[in-house]
Amino acid sequence: MRREAAMVRLVVAFCILVAGVFGALGAAGGLRAQAVDLELVLSVDSSGSIDSDEFALQREGYARALIHPEVLKAIASGPNKAIAIAFVEWSGPGIATRVIEWTRIAGKEDAEAAAGLLLAAPRTIFGGGTSLGAAIEDGIAAFEGNRFQGRRQVIDISGDGFNNRGIAPEHARKEAIRRGITINGLAVDEFGGALEAYFRAAVIAGPDAFAISATGFEDFHRAVLRKLLREIFISQAAAPS
Repeated sequence: MRREAAMVRLVVAFCILVAGVFGALGAAGGLRAQAVDLELVLSVDSSGSIDSDEFALQREGYARALIHPEVLKAIASGPNKAIAIAFVEWSGPGIATRVIEWTRIAGKEDAEAAAGLLLAAPRTIFGGGTSLGAAIEDGIAAFEGNRFQGRRQVIDISGDGFNNRGIAPEHARKEAIRRGITINGLAVDEFGGALEAYFRAAVIAGPDAFAISATGFEDFHRAVLRKLLREIFISQAAAPS
């Protein structure tokens, strides 16, 4: 009886050892990052100042840009021929929704799938203040454990207003600078250029950072397309991280 019990313990110990070895190997394989030219967080204002029509124009602008032939051609021309994106909507501190989880875009099918998800997803944030600082913090956190290795990491923030809740973007961006993350801005500027100037002074940061503006939501698609192309081309010229 004691011999049988000892044998059982030996078998159990062996199984645990084997499971541990294969588990470690599986974990190591699972942690292997996919190489891409750009890790891009698309961080989009969904605060109370964004009405339903403007919200739809934002979503459509990004969806159309992702599947645009010029964008697909730009992606295909990179060393890794792929980018990774996540799409986040936000308003005040602690209010953010990951509409598209990290996904690899390496061709037309990938882009169309991401655009379809974006257009089909319901709006979940309908109000709240505008916390550009919190959006930056959320964008920084989004890169952790995303299983991609990009030549650059970029947070791309678009919005139609100034920070009025939570941490100031000037303070939040310090951590992005420390980590080598670039923050770009797209200002939906109905303030005669003042919002774009604010984005340049208080929001953008890091290597090759830039801010552009749309003159209104009807101009949003043009601005998004221009911005996305610029981000892709800059990432291709960057040294591997």
